[in-house]
Amino acid sequence: MLGFGKVSCLFCGTRVRRRDARRARNASGAFVCSGCWAQWDKTGRKCTACETPVRGMQDVGMFTDRKGLGHADCGGARVLRA
Repeated sequence: MLGFGKVSCLFCGTRVRRRDARRARNASGAFVCSGCWAQWDKTGRKCTACETPVRGMQDVGMFTDRKGLGHADCGGARVLRA
């Protein structure tokens, strides 16, 4: 195919279908692929800002400058399902 409807993961750079990625609100072109999300989930869901785990119903945030995930309350852009 031509690659329409694909986005690049901010962390690993792979091209994935838009529906297989999550995007950050208010951050233009910031997407995380399901593989990077699963890896972050498997390693304990640690916040890159405060190093504590994201638990339960806490909003997940994407840190584009640090290229990591964590709490939205720590300054990350809220992550939405694309």
